Amino acid sequence: MSGSTVPMGQYLFRRIKELGTEHILGVPGDFNLTLLDEIYNVPGLKWIGCCNELNGAYAADGYTRIKGAPGVLITTYAVGELSAMNGVAGAYAEHAGMIHIVGMPARAMQKARVMLHHTMEPNMDHAIYIKMADPIRKDHAYLMEDNTMADDIDRVIVSCMHSRLPVYIYVPTDVVSVQLDAKRLETPLDLTLRNPDAKTEDQIVQKILSSVATASNPSILADVLAIRHGGLDLTKKLAQITHFPSFSTPLSKGVIDETASYYYGLYNGQASFPGVAEAVEKSDLVINLGPLLSDSNTGGFTRQIKDENLVRLGHDFVQIKGEKYDGYHFLPILRRLVAELEKQPQKYNLPRPQNGQKVPPPVLNDSKSGQLKQSFVWQRLGRFLKDNDIVLAESGTAQFGMPDATFPPNARYITQIFWSSIGYTVGSCLGALVAAKEMKYPGRVVLIVGEGSMQMTVQEIGTYLRYGFKPIIFVINNNGYAIERAIHGPEQGYNDVSMLWDHQKMLEFFGAREETGIKAKSRAAKTVEDLEAVLNDKDFGSGEMVQLCEIFMDTFDYPWRLSKQLEIARARMKQEAAKSNVTAG
Repeated sequence: MSGSTVPMGQYLFRRIKELGTEHILGVPGDFNLTLLDEIYNVPGLKWIGCCNELNGAYAADGYTRIKGAPGVLITTYAVGELSAMNGVAGAYAEHAGMIHIVGMPARAMQKARVMLHHTMEPNMDHAIYIKMADPIRKDHAYLMEDNTMADDIDRVIVSCMHSRLPVYIYVPTDVVSVQLDAKRLETPLDLTLRNPDAKTEDQIVQKILSSVATASNPSILADVLAIRHGGLDLTKKLAQITHFPSFSTPLSKGVIDETASYYYGLYNGQASFPGVAEAVEKSDLVINLGPLLSDSNTGGFTRQIKDENLVRLGHDFVQIKGEKYDGYHFLPILRRLVAELEKQPQKYNLPRPQNGQKVPPPVLNDSKSGQLKQSFVWQRLGRFLKDNDIVLAESGTAQFGMPDATFPPNARYITQIFWSSIGYTVGSCLGALVAAKEMKYPGRVVLIVGEGSMQMTVQEIGTYLRYGFKPIIFVINNNGYAIERAIHGPEQGYNDVSMLWDHQKMLEFFGAREETGIKAKSRAAKTVEDLEAVLNDKDFGSGEMVQLCEIFMDTFDYPWRLSKQLEIARARMKQEAAKSNVTAG
């Protein structure tokens, strides 16, 4: 290699390192092996091997949610990339933009349409799998031409950072060593997010500030895309400066300090604690940051905020009381809003005294003994959490139960209530652990997963141990797919899972044994007394070794929010059916 050139593989990984990403996730395969070699030639970059590609995609998603920099997943052609697609799709749905790099056959082999392994039939177009991924990515680069490779790599990485959506880079085996201009690496990528017109942005900012000045009962509704698109700190600061009554959603829990006087609760339409929906919906100015308006993030579409009271700051458009600005991104606008309010608090009467009475969250179950209930467990787990913990709640009862808990300051929360892929958190937890290590994160990583969900992706727990990670794992054992039982077929066999697993020996099986030197402890809780003994144990909460607590609950016991949302959905379906019958008649 001459001083003025660098192999494509190194160019790619040096650009990735430039983003702050320090670990590459994935699974080796014969079409990506020479590319993987180049990871070891980039100082400060390391490899994390996953058990399968789906888990790798989940891990890249979880990494992105905590680090902010995109997780990077490497798979091999066809069998690897296709296995990862569900995880990539979830990252697309919830804006956890990753970079998925796929090792492909050499260009000559592709052009000749050779019937290689991982193809499906004679004379097959080797790019057919590229077409399959089109709906789950923002952009892609297919590195077939030497003279455009560097441009394509840079373009796609910038696209990922701006959109916070997954992107793909397809790397034929023979291009890994193609020499690219090394001088390009001396100029960092321009990742600055800009709105299309500065004057219009000025108008937007002024209109919002004017609304803030005149509102008598303003509030902040901070949703998940504010976090995904880099607005977490600004959102926190906006709430701190203004003291407006501030609310989160099921996907954005923890975005506002839940111990602060201005935090008024989690808004989920009709599936909210008493007083919360009323407080949001009576506000004459709701600053809605980063909304994601899915069914499960809006209480089954029961959110009731009038357009004339709404300032919607999205990633793709901004809306001010019915006036829409397409193509404008909230982040530059929020940055300016916070700066102006911080500079002139008196002009906007900040911090604003709160007019409405804050309704404290109800204690759902204050049992001191007896069988564990959903109504008790989630709020109790909330009291176990500490400042700066990273909490992962699995699709199922956990993601409907954890909203009942009050989080400590600076808690980070990962759930997937929109895409809702069962088993997601076990892989995502790996990515969160990797990100926390890079960031020297002061909190613990706490995984809460049902025994049915865990059976989908359990092997990645072995990867935690392999790389020395020490999460606290709660396994919710309620004898099958509880969320599916709540939806339909509570006693049908298709909602059962194998109950032959011994979770108390699981960590030992995966490598936590005396001869490996990996310490771990597993416990079980079937009663309130059992759970209290575990949660009050200093060793369990220390985070100094891998810990597992298996929590047993009744098969047909469901979180109230799940039951409420299903009640809303069924009523809606009944109404729609009645309308259809009238129309048909």
